[in-house]
Amino acid sequence: MKKLLLLMAVFALALPLAGCAKRAVDTGVSADDALRLAFLNDHVYFDFDRYNIRADQVPTLQAKAAYLNATGGSSELQGYADERGTEAYNLALGDRRAKSARNYLVDLGINGSRLYTTSYGESNPRDPGHNEVAWALNRRVEFTLR
Repeated sequence: MKKLLLLMAVFALALPLAGCAKRAVDTGVSADDALRLAFLNDHVYFDFDRYNIRADQVPTLQAKAAYLNATGGSSELQGYADERGTEAYNLALGDRRAKSARNYLVDLGINGSRLYTTSYGESNPRDPGHNEVAWALNRRVEFTLR
């Protein structure tokens, strides 16, 4: 029964990715690869100077938990901040963001020993601009697979 519920959850959370999987098949990429790419390319974003999980980011974390449950894999959560603030402050903020996302995944049933966190602070910006749009894209947690 537990496996059936897990599979139902994975299916429900993967439905939004169905278009991605269809496009992947059209281009010769397998559905599994499309789901893996979605896992890697969907980031969790944060408000300025905050590390709490926003309500609009919950579906992304639920999809990541479903993917990790289905594959049994582990992930590194990489926390980032925008360029405002000192380097030391931004490293600490990136760390809090990565740990916040990790704790959320643990609350969703992922074993914490499968999740690793690191902070890059303001380094490696997703957008090198110096405006609100760029800063919003840079306040994030990215996920890698191990």
